[in-house]
Amino acid sequence: ECDRLTMLVSDMLDLSKLRAGMNAEEKRSVFNLSEEVCAVTERFSYLSETEGYRIETDIADGLYIRANKERIAQVFYNLIGNAVNYTGADKRVRVKLFVKGQNARFEVIDSGKGIPADEVDTIWDRYYRSGASHKRPVSGTGLGLSIVKNILLQHDCPFGVISEQGKGSCFWAEFPLVTDEWEDVRGDSRAKEDV
Repeated sequence: ECDRLTMLVSDMLDLSKLRAGMNAEEKRSVFNLSEEVCAVTERFSYLSETEGYRIETDIADGLYIRANKERIAQVFYNLIGNAVNYTGADKRVRVKLFVKGQNARFEVIDSGKGIPADEVDTIWDRYYRSGASHKRPVSGTGLGLSIVKNILLQHDCPFGVISEQGKGSCFWAEFPLVTDEWEDVRGDSRAKEDV
């Protein structure tokens, strides 16, 4: 119970900072998004070993973005944890990362009951919890999706959910890709600004 309250306080502080726009630009850097998705997904491997969950991955290599690495990792962790909690009896969760246009698109797909149409717009709200009864192997505070929303809004990244009752849900987010050419141009312009 003490751990749960500590987690709740930590999430509430996180959410308050995000909503206030604090540190919005702090610690942004170019990093390998593909490696980060793999690293976060690996944190759930214990569920495969201990509870029979199947976390399947299809992650494109070598995709880079410029963002706050820790915050984006938090997005992935919250979304994958949410999928684990709401997936169906087959305990299957799929994690994807691929190129879509000029963006890297992240998707996490569960096989659960889906989200009722009248609740789709409210799932990003604080303390939202589905009325569906289910076992929760990943503990949460009810703030996870709200934190995801605020991090992605700060990064100007589009996101959403596609869900159909009885067929599960797909949570997605897109991140502008950084190319070598773009980095060269950005580096040149920064050098000129510094002169």
